[in-house]
Amino acid sequence: MSDKKDEKKTTKKSKKTTEKPAKATIKKKTVAKKAEDVVKEGSLIYVDYIGRTKGDGKVFDLTIEEVAKKEGLFREDDRYEPILVSVGSNWLLEAIEEELVGMKIDQTKTIEIPPERGAGKRDPSLIKMIAKAKLEKQGVRIAIGEKITFGREQGVITQILGRTARVDFNPPMAGKTLTFDVTVKGIVSEPDEKVFAVLKRRIPAIPRDKYSVSVKSKSVTIDMPMESRYIEGIQYAEIGVAMDTLKVIPEAKKVDIVITYERPKKPETEV
Repeated sequence: MSDKKDEKKTTKKSKKTTEKPAKATIKKKTVAKKAEDVVKEGSLIYVDYIGRTKGDGKVFDLTIEEVAKKEGLFREDDRYEPILVSVGSNWLLEAIEEELVGMKIDQTKTIEIPPERGAGKRDPSLIKMIAKAKLEKQGVRIAIGEKITFGREQGVITQILGRTARVDFNPPMAGKTLTFDVTVKGIVSEPDEKVFAVLKRRIPAIPRDKYSVSVKSKSVTIDMPMESRYIEGIQYAEIGVAMDTLKVIPEAKKVDIVITYERPKKPETEV
């Protein structure tokens, strides 16, 4: 009889020990899912957007190819894909990034930006009358609506009066209220994926499989491929990669960018 009682006690104990870990695992999965679904300050996300001027609804900036073709804005050399945003880092307008917090994947929101939080108010001192002869000396075509570069300034000819032209050097969107239709396309959670996302942002010419990335507790190591040495301005791009990586992985204290030079193999000689 005592043996049977002992067996029952042992069985009950073993059941209890096998049930507890299962509950803990389910709890962890639920927490992780919530963290990946909602945008928060510091999140690294992909977004699509369409920027319009309020009133006339004219599109001036976008990331979606179909809309670009529909609006007659498609350009073969442009890249149409969701852009990477580190929320709170001003990779987009601050007023847009503030509204991204709390959004979920595939959610779309229309955000209105007043002039003072967009391109700024119009500055009358940036509207200048310039002699047509001066413009012509610099190869400028004199025509209303013509975009020009005069010295270091960029502007547009708005009026022609006799021998002079009125040129507006205000930013094109100055004084205008803007609207952005923004859609969250994805949230990047894994540290190594964050590094790959930053590399694509800064050095889009090199495919992902050419890099090797290692993320440890307080350091990130990026092995650069040899072909990166032939990209113009690569040293500045690498500085950008390092700065962005430290921003999106705040626990990292340093970023090592490694370039390995191997001695060329000697061709085998025939015996």
